[in-house]
Amino acid sequence: MHQHKVRADFNGLFEDVLCLSHEDTCVDETGAALHLRQGLILMAYDEDADEHGNRDDLIALGIVEQAPAWLLCNGSKWVLRIDENGVNHESDLRSSEQS
Repeated sequence: MHQHKVRADFNGLFEDVLCLSHEDTCVDETGAALHLRQGLILMAYDEDADEHGNRDDLIALGIVEQAPAWLLCNGSKWVLRIDENGVNHESDLRSSEQS
């Protein structure tokens, strides 16, 4: 299964809900528009850095859902319901894979 990776602003994170888009599309890691739909599984990322200034993106895996009513007033149309692994830095995942 091909897993899409899309850019997201993690300032729009509310517990296990991450706002993805105010439109029907969002931008994937290649810069292409990805059409969002209910039930789509994807990984969201936001560029971040570690304490030494090295790139260490925030990432979260989950399922795309229509935005709940309480986010519609802010213009959100689609959200990511983050899985039980939550939000992590990429380096955290690399560390756990090596263990």
